[in-house]
Amino acid sequence: MKTILVPLIGQHDLENPLEVERLALDAGFDLARRFDAHVKVVSLIDRPPVSSKKWPIWWPRGGAGELLDWIDEVSEQRRKNAVAQYNAVVSAQDPQPLQTDSPAPGFTAHFAEQIGEVVEMLGPICRLADLIVASAADTNWIGPFSPLVEEILRDAGKPLLIVPKGGTTAVGETVAIAWDGSAASARAASSAMPFLRQAREIVVFSCDEGKDDAADPADMVEYLEWHGLEAGSSHVKHGDQRPGPAIIDAALERNCDLVVMGARMHSRAHRLVYGSMTEYVVDQPRIAALLVP
Repeated sequence: MKTILVPLIGQHDLENPLEVERLALDAGFDLARRFDAHVKVVSLIDRPPVSSKKWPIWWPRGGAGELLDWIDEVSEQRRKNAVAQYNAVVSAQDPQPLQTDSPAPGFTAHFAEQIGEVVEMLGPICRLADLIVASAADTNWIGPFSPLVEEILRDAGKPLLIVPKGGTTAVGETVAIAWDGSAASARAASSAMPFLRQAREIVVFSCDEGKDDAADPADMVEYLEWHGLEAGSSHVKHGDQRPGPAIIDAALERNCDLVVMGARMHSRAHRLVYGSMTEYVVDQPRIAALLVP
């Protein structure tokens, strides 16, 4: 792992605007230091709306102009917050990262701003990163995921680390692998190798999900052995719970601080019947999650 991207889109807690994305920044810098990698922080700024000052003089304002002016002010404040958070995180690092946007060995960092449509910018900037780091937020979005998470999973095709609010930003000491025998969960385990090689303990969890042919965690344990890694295993009986909460509960009981899982975007009908583990760990984060599409 050599390139870590932390995209900042301005998601925040109304009571503490600087808290939410600071979690992703802290985690990104911690990982870059551990892996001797480069962390790139990109502040994504929405293209400003047309100012009311440029509207035709006959256009009835009706409060719309004031709203656009307020959006301009908030966007500028979000931009300043991103710069301030980056500088604060950098100043707290020991050792200090080399500030550069050119390839260099060791722990390095760089801050950049991009202006445009956020969801359109996310895919292209994320595709050339080994890992994307984002923080969970309590925002109630219109869709099942935040725009940042959904666009990364659909368009970037790279591993995404979600850091939970109130959790630790140092993740990967005890790692849970959610194994269901699918191609997605196999890719997740393979993509997580940098974390797994540094982990103190690895536990493979499977869940019957109401199927007769439930995945055997022993298969993933054997795969990890070929990579020189030892892992325990546990088959979770979810009972009245959906698989997502059941596996997360079991992982927390084993003191896991990171769950590795394949991310699949189910249809709304499938989520209503079976639930979506991806949606669960994003919407109700209780543990850091490495999602691999």
